[in-house]
Amino acid sequence: MLVRGEGLAESLSQYLVDRIVAADNIEVRLRSRVVGIDAQGRLRALTIQEGAGPPRTLPADALFVCIGGTPRTEWAEELSVTRDDAGYLLTGTDLLAGGRPPAGWPRARHPFPLETSLPGLFAAGDVRYGSMKRCSAAIGEGAMAVSLVHRFLAETRG
Repeated sequence: MLVRGEGLAESLSQYLVDRIVAADNIEVRLRSRVVGIDAQGRLRALTIQEGAGPPRTLPADALFVCIGGTPRTEWAEELSVTRDDAGYLLTGTDLLAGGRPPAGWPRARHPFPLETSLPGLFAAGDVRYGSMKRCSAAIGEGAMAVSLVHRFLAETRG
């Protein structure tokens, strides 16, 4: 397993780190990256670079690439939806400053959980600041967002 960073814990949950470290059939190479592929009809080898060392070619018959997640929230800027510096959408209590809603908040209440700075727009899953970045968590947040949409609509209808 090649890891571009200094360690597994930077991007993985501890339970996954523990399982990888305990696995006899996984060798972890830190500060490493693929710099070449030998594939003639099928994958035969990878050329990797570890840190500042010279490139090395290793036999390989499979390659899985996980390059991380980047929120695709450029659209939110056009709507003036509040994002953090990395582009994740702020929701619920993460929008509060000193216990007060964000400037320009038009409701007499605080934002609902999962509600963005645009009332009635809810965010769930990986795109949300502070999310668990796990599929099961995103599913739960999605179900919660449906309930909150109903609550918002009831409030709007008065």
